[in-house]
Amino acid sequence: MPADALHCGKKEPERKSPLPQSRDDKAAVSGKPRILIIEDEFFVAWNVQSTLRDLNFDFCEIASDAESGIDIAIRHRPELLVVDLNLGDGPDGVEVEAVRRIREYRDVAVIFVTAYTDEANLGRIRQFAPEAPILSKPVSPDLLGRTIREMFPAS
Repeated sequence: MPADALHCGKKEPERKSPLPQSRDDKAAVSGKPRILIIEDEFFVAWNVQSTLRDLNFDFCEIASDAESGIDIAIRHRPELLVVDLNLGDGPDGVEVEAVRRIREYRDVAVIFVTAYTDEANLGRIRQFAPEAPILSKPVSPDLLGRTIREMFPAS
């Protein structure tokens, strides 16, 4: 899909006024990144959300698919995405494409969480987001918290 065909839901986004790169008031006050979880498995998403709350991190919302993840990211402007590599029918690039589309609007950090750590999937992520940590499922609360704190030292 060409970049100029990018859309969110049924509306074409305005390209003239991209989202600001600064944190919103809530995130600036707390010093913690707002986190959007993009995960299609309800119990896994709920577990990540619960873990983030236990670790005293803020979060925006949970998106169960790439399109709703894009929409929520545009509306809520998270500083961090925690993205499952396999949404729905298997690893097909949809997740990486969603992250690319979100990054057209704002510079956002990303952590990929996956059970698919084969070279093809790792290469696909590294090609697009070489700086993104890739955590294997099931991810431990300690590892997730440590990874976020390394990415956001003030949190």
